[in-house]
Amino acid sequence: MATETQQRTGLQWKWIGIGTIVGVVLTTLLFQIMSDTFNSFYIPLFIGLLSYVIMGIIIGYKSPGYTVKEPAIGGVFAMVITIAILHYVFDYNPPEGQMIAAPFIAFILALLGGWVGEELQGSLQRTEEEKKIAGLEWAWVITGTVVGFILNNIFVYGLFALLRFGVAGILISLGASFIIAGVIVGYKSPGVTIKEAALAGVLGVILNFLFIYFGFGAMLDLQYLVIGLIGGFILSFVGGWLGEEMQKRKEAKMKK
Repeated sequence: MATETQQRTGLQWKWIGIGTIVGVVLTTLLFQIMSDTFNSFYIPLFIGLLSYVIMGIIIGYKSPGYTVKEPAIGGVFAMVITIAILHYVFDYNPPEGQMIAAPFIAFILALLGGWVGEELQGSLQRTEEEKKIAGLEWAWVITGTVVGFILNNIFVYGLFALLRFGVAGILISLGASFIIAGVIVGYKSPGVTIKEAALAGVLGVILNFLFIYFGFGAMLDLQYLVIGLIGGFILSFVGGWLGEEMQKRKEAKMKK
């Protein structure tokens, strides 16, 4: 029966349901943890929205076949349920404009996450001409940017909420997130994508500075931006190289 329904609608409703549950749990949990830790409203809201990208990545990566629509629809359902939970359980009353826009934002973010998940799964087949533009595999640049940006913020804000470390801990966590994102790109992508990982690190730094500016209204000095760009490039490059080495060793073992 489930298979017949899937064939008629073109949707895997099982994964829509799983995405809805994962989205509700992640968003509610992370929003509450961030709210208890940070006085700023923007950090809990921002991390809560990132939950939909994370949910999309999980569903896109774990589900068989091409499932990008499923996490997107699950994101809408999850957002509606989450708003109800935040209202009735945590007494949070978002403005009407936010309530109207939230499901659309959840749809887009979960859709993006689903696409990244499919890219990591390797289900998206492309020709050599489609893969590269100007010598770069831009699909992996985008994938690395999204994964890196998520890891940047989860490592910094999430670990700070748990460990309450100082500046040194923040820098170490941030640096580790760039390396791990690079490793993921280098290891999961076919071919050599070290340049893609490095460029994704640079774009991740730019996204983080934009969030600081628009979220907190703070403009950091140019020297910090330059240091961040150089650091993001080098650490992501190293991560990409490590990922490629891991991929080579795995392929060598499989050939034996």
